[in-house]
Amino acid sequence: MQRKRQALVYIASTSILLFIFFNGNSKVPKCEKVKKVAYLKTHKCASTTVQNILLRYALANDLNVVLPASGNYLGRGRKYQRAMISNTPWEMARLEYDIFCLHTMWNQDEVNKTLGDGTVYITMLRDPVDVFESLWNYSGMRSFYHMELEKFAKSPKIGLLAQRAFGLLGRNQMLHDMGLSDRAMDMPDVVERKIEKADQDFDLVLIAERFQESMILMKEELCWDMSDVVNLKLNARQDQRKSNLSEEARKALEDYLQEDYKLYNYFKKKFDEKLEAFGATKMEKELNLLNEENKKIKEKCDLQEVKNENLEGENKLWGKGVLGYQANNDIPVCRYMSMAELSLLDYVRSVQGARAREALPADFAPIEVLDDNKLSGIISHLSSVSSHDMAIPLQDPDSLVLHNSIRKVDMDKIRMMLKGQKPFNL
Repeated sequence: MQRKRQALVYIASTSILLFIFFNGNSKVPKCEKVKKVAYLKTHKCASTTVQNILLRYALANDLNVVLPASGNYLGRGRKYQRAMISNTPWEMARLEYDIFCLHTMWNQDEVNKTLGDGTVYITMLRDPVDVFESLWNYSGMRSFYHMELEKFAKSPKIGLLAQRAFGLLGRNQMLHDMGLSDRAMDMPDVVERKIEKADQDFDLVLIAERFQESMILMKEELCWDMSDVVNLKLNARQDQRKSNLSEEARKALEDYLQEDYKLYNYFKKKFDEKLEAFGATKMEKELNLLNEENKKIKEKCDLQEVKNENLEGENKLWGKGVLGYQANNDIPVCRYMSMAELSLLDYVRSVQGARAREALPADFAPIEVLDDNKLSGIISHLSSVSSHDMAIPLQDPDSLVLHNSIRKVDMDKIRMMLKGQKPFNL
């Protein structure tokens, strides 16, 4: 009996020691890296920086991104539909998608159908007045409303001032990006339901004013490494390009944007609760590590902040009065971090296009070759709606480009696709 008891004690002790050893010393990760991420890229919420992180991750891990044939929008002024990418080589090749991170009007169900199960949904919000002021200057809204922001803020919102600039930008921009119509913004109960649905749909809502803390929370949510979220502040404006609003004007804009403030304040409170749950000491340690990683990558890449007017090529940004970067392009990650958004998206297209080409049968014909008269008419139509810098949305919902907007510089790509050719190398 005594020997039996001793044997049981020995077995129990050995089991405890083995448990401690393998769980305390094992280097097996506690979670698995997430590779399917849907990011709602809200306007002027530091979202280009997050997009750059996601695109770099896609390139490093051979992941596929939901991309239109050209440009950086998945539908301007229209909710996302998968049909918007039906004219792309990757859709024709039926590639599976992993990352969604372009500007769009959000459509949760359609994004979910595109990416599938296992997707983590993320977005970022910012103080609504700061969003509006940044939009105003970055996108040239003064040219649409024919007045300065100070005057716009104090003026009654009637006539032209009641319209969304360029059919895309303006009042309650974050709710608009989330898919809420302008009409619904005047219905308090609909706004409340939209906020509740956003809370259900998104796994993580970040706050731009706490950007680095947001990156730590995103890293934790996705089970990524610190090196995956190193970042530069992209599309930042030069100080002289920022508006100095009076207190009266700012208060007027707060009233004008009150629905966006409901959204922002709701998720800012949740964000603060997440920070508290994460722990101040732990967060301070993580921030120090991230800051060190950011410093290392800047030194490694020899990254230099440069005024956009002094940049050229793939580093040249859209817009005036913004700051970009030059880097050592011999190192891929350095090149990706310093590339302008449109340039990086085109580079991802070239990589993804090659992957699609390999997946397609050699004799695959994406579309019927059109006769010259019909082709000429389509090209003429596309060109006529592509002359504005803001890329006005196509008005014909049955157009071959399927609800997407085409910039003038992309016309060669569309011309090739309409002829059944593959514009991989453009």
